[in-house]
Amino acid sequence: MNACLFYGPYDIRNEKISVPQINDNEILVKIKAALTCGTDLKTFQRGHPLLIKSIPSTFGHQFSGVVVKTGTNVKNFSVGQRVVALNSTPCYQCRFCIKEQFSLCENIEFLNGAYAEYIAVPENIVKHNTYEIPGNIPFEAAASLEGLAVVIHGIERSEISSDKTICIIGTGSIGLMFVALAKLNGAKVISIGRKDYKLNAAKNLGADYVLNMTEFGNPEDLQKKVNNLTNGFGPEIVIEAVGQPETWELATRLVTRGGLVNFFGGCKKGSKVELDTYRLHYDELKLIGVFHHTPKHVQTALNLLKNGSFHEKVFEKIITHIVPLRELEKAFLMHQSGDAIQVAVKP
Repeated sequence: MNACLFYGPYDIRNEKISVPQINDNEILVKIKAALTCGTDLKTFQRGHPLLIKSIPSTFGHQFSGVVVKTGTNVKNFSVGQRVVALNSTPCYQCRFCIKEQFSLCENIEFLNGAYAEYIAVPENIVKHNTYEIPGNIPFEAAASLEGLAVVIHGIERSEISSDKTICIIGTGSIGLMFVALAKLNGAKVISIGRKDYKLNAAKNLGADYVLNMTEFGNPEDLQKKVNNLTNGFGPEIVIEAVGQPETWELATRLVTRGGLVNFFGGCKKGSKVELDTYRLHYDELKLIGVFHHTPKHVQTALNLLKNGSFHEKVFEKIITHIVPLRELEKAFLMHQSGDAIQVAVKP
């Protein structure tokens, strides 16, 4: 089969490899659509400690497709079904799973390899995190289930309500999903990004205000503008959906006294940020990190996807390009330059 393999930073190669073999408890899926996202871009740029265990390696983690083979013990799925499989499953047994903190599972099992023609879905993910998708959901939208689930997790932890203003830094696929879901929760939304076409997408998804940070000479000027939009106080919630130290620092500058900052975008391991401890303490800021998804958030995301109006409204604006598998590197370079929001890859 055709697959794109990761050999190192900025070194991915299209090769012929064997179709994965499955055991009696697994399923084989023919991939119909895989997506690029920030995690995959970071993997392309620098590798990934959790997802890349050996070199070369298949990679990619958001996909949907059709079951083409099932193990003899698999009862819940059959050949021909349209499915989406999540990229992981918790163990349900460790100290975090017992407390239902599934995103912190100590034995989490990951599934990587979406940038290929076929993928073998392991037993535990078949049991716990694979779902049939109805015919009205396009494969591209179905592949977004994982990304939507992590955003729902972030929304829940951010204490959003209709009487609050939320500022979302970042206009990639995750940042734009935050805009859409924050509006579903009735909040007033300020979207901050660097590309006008992405900010236009944010506006179309309901953002009340959009700000291009390149038009401001320094963070202080941007902060003044945000304050002017919030009666001089600043937003009650700021979500950082970029994953860069400078935007982590910006988030803590923008939030109002007593507000919450969600550091949702993951920075490179070992990154350092400078924070004003006086402000953190005396303004009683609440700083949280949110990672990954839980079974509850996946189910919520699936129900939302089944709402045709939602996936039509949101993903038609977020998925900006479709490319064949052989052009995956081109897709990442478009991502890197900001010329694409999310790319659907077709094997």
